[in-house]
Amino acid sequence: MEIRFANVSKVYAGGVRALESISLIVSTGEFVAIVGPSGCGKTTLLRLAAGLEEPTSGDVRHDERLVTDIPPEARGVAMAFQVPALYPHLTVGENLAFPLRFHTVSAEEATRRVHDIALSLDIAEKLQRMPHELSGGQRQRVALGRCLVRQPRLLLLDEPLGQLDVPLRATVREVIVRMCRERATTVLWVTHDPAEAAVVGDRVIEIQGGRLM
Repeated sequence: MEIRFANVSKVYAGGVRALESISLIVSTGEFVAIVGPSGCGKTTLLRLAAGLEEPTSGDVRHDERLVTDIPPEARGVAMAFQVPALYPHLTVGENLAFPLRFHTVSAEEATRRVHDIALSLDIAEKLQRMPHELSGGQRQRVALGRCLVRQPRLLLLDEPLGQLDVPLRATVREVIVRMCRERATTVLWVTHDPAEAAVVGDRVIEIQGGRLM
C-alpha cells in the first residue's frame, strides 16, 4: 500500500498544533523510520494514517484513494501502540486470533497463523496465559503478534520494542522485518533510537515541532 500525506496539519482542542503542513509519500513495501523528540507529532502521524484521528487540513490517501470517510477497520491497517493494549479477559492465544474474526480466514488458517506467530515471537508456551500473567516484554510481543497475524497492507509501529531487553529487541526486530518484507507490507516505524531507525528504515525522516525536517 502506498500512503500519501498532502499538506496535512493537525490541531487539537485548545489550539495545540501537533503537525504542520506535512507532505510525505511512502511507497508500497517501504520501511520508513520516524525519529524526533517526545511531543513532536510522530504518534499523531501514525494515528492519522490509521484513521484514529482526522486531519484538520490536508489529505491522507492510501493507494491514491482519499481515506477520510473510511473507518479504521476497513483500511487494511494494523497499529502497535507504545503501551500494549490487550484484551484482559482473553488468553494470549485468543488475543492473537482476535483480529482474524473480522477477516475471511478459516479456523484452520487462523490456528496456523497464531501458532507460527507465537513460535516466531517466542510466546508459544504462553498461549493459555492471561495478559496479567505476562511480563511487560511478553505483553508487547503479544501486541505485535496480533498486528502481524492480520497480514496488514500497512503496519504502524509506535516504539514497538521499547519494553524489550536488548538481545530480544534484535530478535523481534528481525521477525517484524522478515514478515513484512515477505508480504511487501508498508511500514511506518516510530523510534527514539537513531541506531534502530538506521537498521530498520529504507529511509529515515525526522519530525521537529510538528514539521518534517
